[in-house]
Amino acid sequence: MKEEIKKVLEMLKEGKINDEEAAELLEALRETKEEEETTPLSTKKKRFLKIRVTKGDKPQVNVTIPFSLVNWGINLASKLGKNTVDIGGEEIPIDMDELNKAMNDPEFTGKIVDIMEEEKGEHVEIEIV
Repeated sequence: MKEEIKKVLEMLKEGKINDEEAAELLEALRETKEEEETTPLSTKKKRFLKIRVTKGDKPQVNVTIPFSLVNWGINLASKLGKNTVDIGGEEIPIDMDELNKAMNDPEFTGKIVDIMEEEKGEHVEIEIV
């Protein structure tokens, strides 16, 4: 958590966020840590977000990200009011509350994205494991 706090302080120092935003982010970090600490270890199941991109038969990207980092990013984006994603110059709205709810459902696993671009032979898979 020290790294996340340092990042918030760095963003404040660089003028990317103001004092109030920094306080909100630090509060979100504290709440996330408290949730992790109060969840019994026996019920914690390590989860990961896997992203795989292939072109033809050749892997282009194979990334596994700890879910706790994904959750931190979602909380950070939510606190900063980032509720859109820029895809090809078009702002696509995201319901951060719904996304957060889905991401925190411990029973949810499986593919969330499976796109095949047949003309270029590109395949993108994103799954929660």
